[in-house]
Amino acid sequence: MNQALENQIDSTDIRILEALMEDGRIAYSALADEIGSSNTLVHQRVKKLKDQGILKKPVFLVSPEHAGYDTTAFVLIIVRESNEIMQVLEELKKIPEVVSCISIMGRYDLMVRVYAVNNRHLQDIVHEKLQAIPGVEGTNTMVAFEVSFERQISIPDAETVAMYRAHKKA
Repeated sequence: MNQALENQIDSTDIRILEALMEDGRIAYSALADEIGSSNTLVHQRVKKLKDQGILKKPVFLVSPEHAGYDTTAFVLIIVRESNEIMQVLEELKKIPEVVSCISIMGRYDLMVRVYAVNNRHLQDIVHEKLQAIPGVEGTNTMVAFEVSFERQISIPDAETVAMYRAHKKA
């Protein structure tokens, strides 16, 4: 959580965020009841959280397995030159099976999460799409046996943030 975010949210905002992360379609009246507040306050706080960019948008999460994707993989990518990373990122965005990309440090520059119908489909994605991107020097693919769990990020309380920030400065 950055300094600006620390100053933007309080315990009421945290309770609203936690409830919305659990059920993004919850009615504001039910949310108000859940946190012991008024509908008006909930409307104002949700609007503030949206305006500040803390709340992005409510979405339905599609189960990859039920959508036909039986293979999940993480592909580590080496980009030939650092000035080519932005171009590689733009090309990765065009590949629908690539659902996330993280810039990392170490031997590899990027790590992407890929969903594929099966291993043959994954092989085609890696060889025909990922390795064909100009600037990609090499890849290393790790196939996941299963996704044991996934969850939303938790919202740390102000005391926790303050404690770790103070520790960091010491």
